[in-house]
Amino acid sequence: MKKIYMFLLILPFLMTGCASLSTSALNAAADLPEVTRGGVLIGEYETEFSLEFKSRNTNIALAAKAIDNVVVEPGETFSYNEAVGPTTKANGYKKARTFFKGQKTYGYGGGVCQVSSTLYNAVEAAGLEVTERHEHSLPVEYVPDGKDAATSYGGVDLKFENNLDYPIRIDSYIDKSGIVGVKIFEIS
Repeated sequence: MKKIYMFLLILPFLMTGCASLSTSALNAAADLPEVTRGGVLIGEYETEFSLEFKSRNTNIALAAKAIDNVVVEPGETFSYNEAVGPTTKANGYKKARTFFKGQKTYGYGGGVCQVSSTLYNAVEAAGLEVTERHEHSLPVEYVPDGKDAATSYGGVDLKFENNLDYPIRIDSYIDKSGIVGVKIFEIS
């Protein structure tokens, strides 16, 4: 944050030609946090998914939409299951591969754990306090071992507390090439 304020303080001088920046200062400016939609990027993570599995992709898109643009106030706890809700047919979820007690099976909402795992890694990168996380009963291919977050509505959940002094916003997105991403922004 201090870098941004310093840059903003000298910006008027740069625009009038009253100051110049060295190459090292320009390189330092390139390392500034991303500022978009009224926030400063503090954590992000992306994972890849196959475009081949249409039902799974529908579930990923629904879960990503459910957590997009969610604001978590200081001291507040975010629950992935509460944000996403029941992954039922009535809510638009499709049957896709899931894990149950160490076995591969099919159930509504298969794929939503890729979104929770992507969120988990963005939350870790942002320095937020994870209060609940569970690994899958089998390895997943979209994150390194130990970096996944299994979820099941009414059961295991991903929860984190905003332990920062300012609100944060979760932005999630899907890319047509098979990328799901989550960015965490500090907002004022």
